[in-house]
Formats: sequence, structure tokens, C-alpha cells
Amino acid sequence: MKQMPKILFAGESAMISSTHVKGVDSFTQYSYGEAARYIVPKLKEKDVEVDYLPCHEVMAKFPLSVEELQAYDCVVTSDLGSNSLLFHPNVGRSIKMPNRLEVLRQYVLGGGGFLMIGGYMSFAGIENKARFHDTELEVMMPVEILDHDDRVELPQGFCPKAVDPENPILKGLPALFPAMLFYNKTVLKPGARLLLVNDENGRNDPILAVWEYGQGRAAAFTPDCAPHGAPPEFLNWEYYGEFFARTIRWLGRQL
Repeated sequence: MKQMPKILFAGESAMISSTHVKGVDSFTQYSYGEAARYIVPKLKEKDVEVDYLPCHEVMAKFPLSVEELQAYDCVVTSDLGSNSLLFHPNVGRSIKMPNRLEVLRQYVLGGGGFLMIGGYMSFAGIENKARFHDTELEVMMPVEILDHDDRVELPQGFCPKAVDPENPILKGLPALFPAMLFYNKTVLKPGARLLLVNDENGRNDPILAVWEYGQGRAAAFTPDCAPHGAPPEFLNWEYYGEFFARTIRWLGRQL
């Protein structure tokens, strides 16, 4: 019987405001959405236990110590910028608090698993607003993060290609993944393993990269796990949940 990994999944939510202009009059509406609804149920179907923190709860509720994080086999962030992790509410009151990017690094160094999934607030992100370049978290990642807007928008689509199809994460999966529309550009670090790549039109950009860091493991999946970057072909793919569950199991040393 497979051991059930337990993960903390943080991100993939948004509060949205839209302004409607009708002639000389206007009004604004607000809404809330959780794109985590695409991935979290699929992980649970694959026997992954998930504690979910939407973006707006991260500042106050994301663990502040390695000991708290050790309750999890793996931590996953997706579309969650560095500021949400750095600015605990107490910091706004000029009270010193732990640097949670360093806490994450220490957690992985000591044996934990970490996965960053791409998005407009992942890696460098749109207008470099995710801003993970030159942080403690970048140190333990298998890729270098750019210091400028890193979005690669491919509205025509591209198919991630397996570089190491015999790796436990990819073994038995199709060599070409379904088409995707976006990823964050990164640079593979020396010593990291490239598992998926976008090699179309002369590119050689990491799509999935992994490595060992200290006693732990870290991974970068640079496309999205939800729209817009992940279109229906990927979201409805029969291996969508299996792929992410395998990645998490590998990070947690259960694969």
C-alpha cells in the first residue's frame, strides 16, 4: 500500500475587481476565485493529503518555523509571490519575524521537499513582481530565476518534451505532454536534472527540473497548473493528477 504524502499547497487564488463603464456611469464589482480547484482534487484522487492555503491567508498563516513545516512531506507554492511570504502582518507593525524564504530553505536542507509551479506570481513573474531572484529560496532551487519579467507567452501552444523518460516521475507517461500556453523562463543550474524541456524553435528552456539540496529535494515546474497557461487539453489529460502526484512523491522520497 502506498504511503499517503501530506503536503502544504499555498497559492492559486485571487481577489478580482472589474470596473464596468456604461456611458458616463460606472460601477465596480469584486469576486474571488480559487484556481487550486483544478489541481487539489486531482491530488486527493491520487492519495495525496493536502492542506490548502489560499494567497490571502499566506501572510498570517504560513508556517514560521522548520518544525511546523516538518509536518509535511512537501511544500508546494503556485502563483504566490515572495512578498506574501516575507510580509507577516506583524512586519507591518515593525515587529521582527522569521524570514519564511529562509525557513523553506532550511526545511529542504534538512530533508523536506519543495515544488514551485509557474504562474504570473511565480519565479520572477509578471513585471518581476513575484521577485524570487536573489532570495534564500532561489538558493535551494534547481534553476536560476531571472531578475526581470520572465513570462514566455506562446498562444500557439507548445508541448513539453521528456528528456529523461525513465525517471520515476515520467516513467510510463507520454514523451510529449499536451500543449500548454505559458511558462516562466529559468536557467538550469549545474548539477540539476532536466526532465521536461521546451526545445521548439531552438529553445532549450527548463519545464521540469529537479535536484537534491542537502538532505532534501526541490523541483521547478515552470508552466501553470491552471488557466490560462494550462488549457483544457492539459487540465483534462488523463495523467494530469498522476504527474503532479508523482512529482510530490519523488520530492517526499516516496518514489
